[in-house]
Amino acid sequence: MNNAALVSEITRAFRCPFPPAALRRLGNVEGYLEVVWPRVKSSVETAGFLGSALYMADMALDAVESVYEPVMTRDTLRAAGLTEDDLAALDGVVDLFHYTQPQVLLFVAALAEAFRRDSAGGYGKAEPRPVTEREQRHLGLAVTLAPADAGLLPEITEALGLAEPPDLYRAAAAWPAYLGGAWEELQHLVTFPDFRRRGRGLYYYARSGARFLAEPLEANPAALAAAGLSDTAIADAGAALDEVLSAQAMMVMHAEAIRLGLGVRDREVVRPA
Repeated sequence: MNNAALVSEITRAFRCPFPPAALRRLGNVEGYLEVVWPRVKSSVETAGFLGSALYMADMALDAVESVYEPVMTRDTLRAAGLTEDDLAALDGVVDLFHYTQPQVLLFVAALAEAFRRDSAGGYGKAEPRPVTEREQRHLGLAVTLAPADAGLLPEITEALGLAEPPDLYRAAAAWPAYLGGAWEELQHLVTFPDFRRRGRGLYYYARSGARFLAEPLEANPAALAAAGLSDTAIADAGAALDEVLSAQAMMVMHAEAIRLGLGVRDREVVRPA
């Protein structure tokens, strides 16, 4: 299978209509995804994997609610020029990121754990996950990722300390009137200690959650070398995992803040008493 076809297969496993940035980055490491994906595919396609990922989304929303009470409302967005069709489309795109980003975080965290251990996982259940109606809607979305230099994206990228604008904000940039108002509020979240702590907490929770992969994953440097990866590719894989993991945890937090700003507070796993 060529690299483009492999990336497409993995993307569909996350029920995403386009390859997430973390996956694109890992796909640049020669031979890496070809080796690790067959070893982790069966675990990603389980109900337990999805449940663990969505639990992290709930964790992020809890922390966001503790520090952020949006000033922006749907009425202010309408006043800024967004139509009902705009809001509906924005809701769909935000729900996609809310749903898929924690899955990508758990996937990358599992790879990072396996890179540093003899193996990771093997303690989860193998119950398969079906493709739901919600996921079908996600797969059918036409998501536009704005160019890196569009509008506020350079400012957002610098404020977040990233090398390139995250997909979440590139997608939101399709509605400049929305992004302008939202960023006025969201840019301040990184100054709140509770927000930063929960972002770090998601990072460590995702890494510890790797033990609940349904099948053990062996993907440390020795295993990768035995599978034919070069020393350069193995070093590149370790660097890529370090690069994308913390950024992915941060973006899970930002997705929940954007969702809250749109008035959506629904939990996925942890239901209010």
